[in-house]
Amino acid sequence: MWRNPEPTKTREILVTMKLNTFFSSIAPKENKFYPILRSMSDNILACSELLIKLTDTDDKDVREEFRRYIKTLETKGDVMLITLFDELNNTFITPFDREDLNALGEKLDDVLDGMHSAAKRIAMYQPDKLPRQSMQMAMLLKKSCELIHKAVGELDAMKKSPKTVKEICSELHKIENQADDLYEHFITDLFRNEKNGIELIKLKEIMQELERATDKADNVGKIIKTIIVKYA
Repeated sequence: MWRNPEPTKTREILVTMKLNTFFSSIAPKENKFYPILRSMSDNILACSELLIKLTDTDDKDVREEFRRYIKTLETKGDVMLITLFDELNNTFITPFDREDLNALGEKLDDVLDGMHSAAKRIAMYQPDKLPRQSMQMAMLLKKSCELIHKAVGELDAMKKSPKTVKEICSELHKIENQADDLYEHFITDLFRNEKNGIELIKLKEIMQELERATDKADNVGKIIKTIIVKYA
């Protein structure tokens, strides 16, 4: 015959259940953060591929179509960033300092915003012809986004083996330098050869936004290097 447990035993069971619930609530929720960051890097990489297609056409209607696609990804990225912030506010223990996770999320979103800003200027200014350097810059951006994607995928293993992530961050900085050189040479040629003042302004601003996006990608690497110094 089943009997109710003794009062003392009942209290012990209740205390144990409460402790289990408490420790469950404060246990590391690393599984929450890595998938969000990986989704953000997936989104950035997809955006960089669209930007290459946008810079590879002089059809203004097609440009606008790709601009809308990029805007959709930018909006999606904003939602991901909000989700990351919410998890930071609701999780007691995080895999890295919440300030670093917050900064990393913001820098990832900055890359997306930078690509969207460049796409928006192309669609708004409607230059007669995009220079080949615009697609070259977009291709450098894609390489940066591929490296970011790889680095984010290594975050959960970074504490044990930081070498791979360090190398990725170095490559990001090299690409940023290549983008600087490309932009400087383009501006020199533009002011030397472009006779249409309006087109000159359009192309200068478009290339400037593309180059700024590579700077923002390099900033992601800088944040990750900060995390490496603290935890690896």
